[in-house]
Amino acid sequence: MTTAESSAPMTHNEALAKAAKLLRLAQSANPHEAALAAAKAQDIMDRFKLSGADIALDGSKPVENVIHCPQDPLDTDGSARWKGQLGMVIAKLNQCKLYAGPDGYCLIGRPSDMNAVRYLYAWLTKEIDRLAAAGCAGCGRTYWNNFRLGAVETVTARLSAAARETVASVKVEAAAASTAAGNTLALALVEKSLATIEKQTQEVEDYGKKVLRLRSRSRSGSRFDSNARAQGRIAGGQISIGARGALGSSLRLS
Repeated sequence: MTTAESSAPMTHNEALAKAAKLLRLAQSANPHEAALAAAKAQDIMDRFKLSGADIALDGSKPVENVIHCPQDPLDTDGSARWKGQLGMVIAKLNQCKLYAGPDGYCLIGRPSDMNAVRYLYAWLTKEIDRLAAAGCAGCGRTYWNNFRLGAVETVTARLSAAARETVASVKVEAAAASTAAGNTLALALVEKSLATIEKQTQEVEDYGKKVLRLRSRSRSGSRFDSNARAQGRIAGGQISIGARGALGSSLRLS
C-alpha cells in the first residue's frame, strides 16, 4: 500500500468490513471480550457517520427513503416493557423511531440506520438477559422484570452520554484538523453531518405522525420491586459501552 493510499479517507465498505471483523469477536463466550469488540465496532461506524465520509464531494448522499417494517418487527415480544424502553433509546440515537405494532416492537427509519438499531438491540438484550439469569435465579417474575428495567436505565443513560461524548470528541478533532490545514473544511464537514442527522431525525418523526398517525400514549405500569430495580442498575454498569454509544449506519447482522 502506498503512502497516499494509507492516508486516504476510509470508505463505507472499508469501515463496514473493519467493524464486521471486530463483531465476529463479539460471539466470544467471554462477555467482557464481546463487549469490548462491540464498543470498538460502534466507534468505527459512529466516527464514519459523523466525519461525513459518506457525503459525496458535491454534498449529496445516496438517497434512502424513510420506511416502516411491520412485517419485520425488531422484537415480537411487544409486552416486555424493558425491551420497549431499551429499543426506544437505541432507535432515537440512530435516527429511527420505535412503535408498538400488531406483531411486536417495530421501527421507522432508513434501512441502514435500522440495521444499526437491530444489531445494538440484539446484543444488549442478550447481555441484559445474561445478567438477569445470573442475578435473578430463584426469584419471581416481578423481581426479574424490575432487574431488567434497572439494567436498561443504566445502559440507556450511558448510551446517551456516550453519544454526546462522541460528538464533542469529533468536533474537537475536526477543529484541530482545520487549524492545522489552515481552513475550516474538516469542521464544516462535521457540522454538515450533524445538520443532516438532525434533519433525518425530524423526517422520521414526521413520517410516524403523518403516515402511521402515531400519538404518544402511556402504558400500564408493572409491579415495582425497588431492590430488584437497584440490583439491575448495578448490573447494567457491567455492560461495556465504551466511549461511543450509538452505532453509525449500514451495520448488518449477517
